[in-house]
Amino acid sequence: MTISAILPQPIAERMSELLAGSGVAGMQGVDVLRLVRAVNNAYDSVLADAMRDGPVTPPRWRILLRLWLEEQMGHSAVNPTHLSRTQQVSKNTISEHLRGLEEAGLVERELDLADRRQFKIRLTEEGRAVVQRCTPGHVQRLNELIACLTPQESEQLVGILNKLHSALRAECEYTAQAEKN
Repeated sequence: MTISAILPQPIAERMSELLAGSGVAGMQGVDVLRLVRAVNNAYDSVLADAMRDGPVTPPRWRILLRLWLEEQMGHSAVNPTHLSRTQQVSKNTISEHLRGLEEAGLVERELDLADRRQFKIRLTEEGRAVVQRCTPGHVQRLNELIACLTPQESEQLVGILNKLHSALRAECEYTAQAEKN
């Protein structure tokens, strides 16, 4: 049995030696994590290149798109913590992106009337225009990136990744709960 399906042979051999005495027989977890990260990094790189001459970076476009979707669902403004969770980035990262989007005139902050210590973020007209103008091309590019997969393979991959994501989220929740006790 090969210890790793994707690591270069010399690295796989060193890992095999490291794990030999512990009873760990394979490195499927390492292989999957490495590929998921590699795909994510390649996706980010390709999308950044495609959006280089556009009005916003990929992370900022995703924030604008999320704000637009929130509007479509009846939420005219959302707090930065909500954006941080939905974008799966830290509060500091969201704050940095929001400052840039605000400086570009694409979002605006408003005081949260329910809690005057907080504020909410809303799209400006220009922010809405950027979403409507850029999103079709960006989604088309994302579709092109997976054109090497058949529709069935794409569906299977989404199912497998959803299953893995659910298991990892459950593990995170279990760990967080255990740390509280």
